[in-house]
Amino acid sequence: MAPVFLRKSADPLCGHRLLHSTDVELARASVAKQYCDHDLIPGPFRDTFDACHNHAEGQSLSLNYMRYGCDVTINPGELTDFYLVQIPLVGTAKVRNGRKTVEATQRTGTVLNPTRDTHMIWYGGCEKLLLQIDATALHQTAERLLGQSLSHPIVFDPEVRLESPALKNWERKFQAAVAVADQKGAFGDIQHKHQALFEEDLIAGFLMAQPSTIHHILTQAQPSVSSPQISRARAYILENLTEPITVAQIAAAAGCSIRSLQLSFQQSFGCTPIGFVQRQRLNHAHMLAQSHPKDTLVSGIAYEAGFFHLGRFSIAYRKEFGCSPRETLAQNRFS
Repeated sequence: MAPVFLRKSADPLCGHRLLHSTDVELARASVAKQYCDHDLIPGPFRDTFDACHNHAEGQSLSLNYMRYGCDVTINPGELTDFYLVQIPLVGTAKVRNGRKTVEATQRTGTVLNPTRDTHMIWYGGCEKLLLQIDATALHQTAERLLGQSLSHPIVFDPEVRLESPALKNWERKFQAAVAVADQKGAFGDIQHKHQALFEEDLIAGFLMAQPSTIHHILTQAQPSVSSPQISRARAYILENLTEPITVAQIAAAAGCSIRSLQLSFQQSFGCTPIGFVQRQRLNHAHMLAQSHPKDTLVSGIAYEAGFFHLGRFSIAYRKEFGCSPRETLAQNRFS
């Protein structure tokens, strides 16, 4: 069923039109200016080529509506500095990002990771809403959500299953943002006083809803108690994750006794400080195993995550995630 805001004669974001042309090279150059350089190859019925691109600019993301009229093949390679979430409104497309190919429909969207090669075919009649997110802004939002720095780019599952409850809720927010932009309430030339909050909510919501190399960390239970000592201890652990860490060092960084630290961690996280260290190291290892090539050595992941005993690492990893590190690498889900 089409979103309510589409039930009107005008295209979404029609007040923010950048392009409407039957000239293939003009369309390619215009779209490249907003996204990145790419090949644009019409199919056999190129006489029906009718490109339209509406674009409402924000601070760290943009809202877009696009169609091409006929079948087109699009080869942008790696996007480099932005993520692109694509939600088909009508029609279908075939999208490959990295090793995964997705058949995009009204209930299955896609997200293009900037560090993965992309190839797309938009079939005739396909129309999409697109959310372009600056890669640095998304990375910083993720770090704020996690309360820790991330040393590797975030990689999403390219398939966006819009029937899932979390993504249904997020899609409603996206549609609401498009409706606000249509009404000139935000985006484009009108930047609302809460523009940054609108955008952060869209980015954070997508991070929480869409499977990625950090989704397992984002969805873990949060601490029930917060205190300056716990915050300092947690920060020290995350900053020194790959180094040997003792409880005494954590307590010294937190400015409390070892016993107080142990009780606080048990109450806040349900584990000892060292148990928390291992959990964070396993989270980091899982992120690495999901995003690295499948021929990566398990020992390399273990050492990078702060483990120095490969056998114990593999046992703990399987207990936490239900599979071995090698099996995670072999699945190659986000590569």
